Amino acid sequence: MPEWQRNLYLLALIQLLVTGTFQIATPFLPFFVTELGVTDPRQLKAWAGILIGVNALFAGLLSPFWGNLADRHGRKPMLIRSAASIAIFTMLPAFVTSPYQLLLCRILMGVFSGYSAAALAMAATSTPENRLGFALGWLQTGQVVGLVTGPLIGGVLADIFPFRVVFMLAGLLATSGVILAITLVHEDFHPIEGSASTAVAATKEKNGLVGLLSWPLIIYILFVVIFLSQFSTRGVEPLMPLYVQELAAGSSNFNTIVGIVVAVTGLAQVIAVTILGRQASCWGYKRCLMVCLAGSALFCLPQALISRVLPLIALRFLQGLFLGGLLPMANSLIGLFTPPEKRGRVYGLTQSAFFLGNFSGPLASGFWAALFGLRSVFYATTIILLLNLIWVWREIREPRPAHPSVDGHRA
Repeated sequence: MPEWQRNLYLLALIQLLVTGTFQIATPFLPFFVTELGVTDPRQLKAWAGILIGVNALFAGLLSPFWGNLADRHGRKPMLIRSAASIAIFTMLPAFVTSPYQLLLCRILMGVFSGYSAAALAMAATSTPENRLGFALGWLQTGQVVGLVTGPLIGGVLADIFPFRVVFMLAGLLATSGVILAITLVHEDFHPIEGSASTAVAATKEKNGLVGLLSWPLIIYILFVVIFLSQFSTRGVEPLMPLYVQELAAGSSNFNTIVGIVVAVTGLAQVIAVTILGRQASCWGYKRCLMVCLAGSALFCLPQALISRVLPLIALRFLQGLFLGGLLPMANSLIGLFTPPEKRGRVYGLTQSAFFLGNFSGPLASGFWAALFGLRSVFYATTIILLLNLIWVWREIREPRPAHPSVDGHRA
């Protein structure tokens, strides 16, 4: 097995572990806030949105910084740092006594996280360009499987153990990812800047705005695509436990049901990523991205109209078949239009869009639901997905394989 492929599978496995660790708290986080003393229904919805999204805000603000360090000092140290931070700040909530202490843990997790950006840069740099969709699809598969298994494991554990014990058990998963990154991931890193040009490179880095504005326009277009995708789809997730509670009132295994509802979406995304990772280069990345946006909107709208859990599970699965392709297609386009030596910085920027969408989506949906009700969030999500579809249709063209980097020109 080539080294790039061996590293890829390890990166995907670690992605699964760290994503699963983060998602284990998803089914019961709003109820843990209740245990910490927040009982007012409106405040509970707002806290749910803030706690789910705040770590993404700080991860988004810091991603370009970590991406720049990855380009200068290697991607493996960034992998280890981010996995270790997730392990530490997942365990610490087991000891908090107020929602503000829990908020601090979530903020610090965001400050020191950023595994996906380092993994994307490492995979995109070492992978042959004709296998780029395959590689980024595998990373997305690891992330999605984490999204599947994390809530399911968290829901089951929360029905068996106290919430604080579940936090400690979850931290062990990320710790195993740290061990794998240290011992098995190999990187033969050589900085692009030679010793003779170090001073010049440092000067350019100080003038970050000039460097930022020199990137191809496609990067900024896809920044918007990723932001809108995450803003809309992630906005629903922190409210899903409350929505399931409304649909399945009186159930004795409530946390398990929430885990299943969240997990089926991830299972469908795994199926989608498996197919698109192999076929997207033939079908066209833009075409696949548009189909995924259209399908996501189509199966989001009916979720506001149901009255039982089973139809919700079915609709979440069908929507997941299209959600799974959004990030791999956007990241593949970014990789094809970015020189290898700049991918750490560029993926750092686009991961900022990812994290800022993850932050602002749950935050906005929490306040939106408090004002207009849970079901209205699905209507708003559908509209944003359709606007994103129009943006992609108007602003992006398929890249030409013979010219994977077209600096200074619009795609």
